[in-house]
Amino acid sequence: MGRVTRKLGVPLACMTLLGMAACGQHQAVGRAHTVPDSADTGLVTSLRKSGFQVNPGYTELYTQKECRDYTYPVLKNCLANNPAAPYVSPIVKTWPDEYVDPAAVNAFGKTKPGYTGSFRLDPQDAIVLYGKMPPPGRYMSLQTWEFSQNGRWTPGDYDKWQNTPNRPVPMQYLFDTIPPDGSQSGRTQSVSALGDTVNNVVMERQAGYSFGKNRYFIVTPSSTTDHAVRKALQAQGVPAKDIFTEQIPSRDSYGPIGPLGMGSDAIDFVSAFRYAVPDAGQEAAADEWRAQPPLKVLRLRAPASLGPVQRYGALTFAPRTANDEGYLSDDLQNLLQAVCGRAVATAHLRSTDCARPSSALSMVDPVRDLGWSGPYCRSINMNCLGDEQDAIYWLGRPLPLDSGQVYAVVDTLATETGNATYAALSVNDSSLLAGVANILNPGLKGSADGYGNAVRNSGKFFVHYFTRDCAVLRGLPDWPRNCTSITTQMLPSHADTSAEGDPALHGTFMPSLRDYIKPGTERGPKSSEVLPPRILTFTQTGK
Repeated sequence: MGRVTRKLGVPLACMTLLGMAACGQHQAVGRAHTVPDSADTGLVTSLRKSGFQVNPGYTELYTQKECRDYTYPVLKNCLANNPAAPYVSPIVKTWPDEYVDPAAVNAFGKTKPGYTGSFRLDPQDAIVLYGKMPPPGRYMSLQTWEFSQNGRWTPGDYDKWQNTPNRPVPMQYLFDTIPPDGSQSGRTQSVSALGDTVNNVVMERQAGYSFGKNRYFIVTPSSTTDHAVRKALQAQGVPAKDIFTEQIPSRDSYGPIGPLGMGSDAIDFVSAFRYAVPDAGQEAAADEWRAQPPLKVLRLRAPASLGPVQRYGALTFAPRTANDEGYLSDDLQNLLQAVCGRAVATAHLRSTDCARPSSALSMVDPVRDLGWSGPYCRSINMNCLGDEQDAIYWLGRPLPLDSGQVYAVVDTLATETGNATYAALSVNDSSLLAGVANILNPGLKGSADGYGNAVRNSGKFFVHYFTRDCAVLRGLPDWPRNCTSITTQMLPSHADTSAEGDPALHGTFMPSLRDYIKPGTERGPKSSEVLPPRILTFTQTGK
């Protein structure tokens, strides 16, 4: 498959959707990396004196460009990447005895010869990522997922999800092999969570405010290795409170996680550090940090002299809470009715949804509504698309754009109900399963105020429209600000045969809404207490 020829319009999306104050999160996204062998000499020397094998690595920035130039051509799936921020990927040097799947090379961007963005782990291995954290912002985290595993799904599991009416994700993204060519390769894409993320709240509770500070992360399946690495770090003057461990569990609720090792049958992993929504005034510093992340990577193998490997126990996820939004349910229905009335009377749109707004399409939380979390996905060889517990990730099914459709997404704004630190309403290209644009909570706040005469608590809601050309909504409350034009530069038309991606899904987008970290907790809000987003579908008169 060739490289993607179309552009997703990132700078344009930045300026028109987010406003200039937020553009820093999309700029400075070149192929920046730190230089291999740039790790601290003292730490490397100390580890090697302790008997560790040590291989310095480097970091790469993963952006929308990597999605379309590498991930989709290799995996036929961009894994619903979050367009609110690029990711920093640790790139590690392969061990001499490590199997490197030729079908997955450069899946997350082009790496230097002898290095890889996905890696296997022996029981005594560890990946260490450390350095200066980014400037102040709303969110940062490190997470490791299982990338792929040996196995095949059963026809029963496949048919179950193929026949699920509220399934938001097309089947080719949920069940596929490596390589994704329909062959019986015996290896499936997994991208499934192995535990809770180490995010800025976790860091702050252990080490104090962490943006702009030096922090150290260890990814390992062995408490024995973790203890030895921590000892080496502390010998170099690193405070124990500044060290965090991502524990690769030995099992989950469905059975063992594995096998570990360097062989072709072993599971492999991928890690990512994510930084989102710099604080006001920090955009230039955020661009600089992303352009050359001051982070270092080490790949370690502990010596046999440490004794028997002590594996971590079973996977558990932290409980989630939320402020109950049930008291706003009548207000939401009134807002849906008011949006219908204004769109029909002022913009001369029509909608069958407006006869019964309460039956309008709802977005789905895949974790709550479908049970799609790491353990379940691994058990049936399904791709979990990088699941995590730091947010509610509401998803809408693919929606067509090229026959004059106009969509209004209506919901509570979780930052105003006390259920999110930040929220992001996203446009996803269905044909790539790729995030292409975001509207953050500052751009959504106040968007329902124009309906305040008909709706109580209007300040706790948002209304946002998506269509090919927002000019059709002229006259609606604050219409330029409350609408996103999904141009063909952002997302191809259904007639564009030259565009990358699944031709059957060209001209369609998937809306999504992420509500990140309930204030006062380390995790996303509990979705059963939060009102799901609703989608009203309109057509233009004469279309």
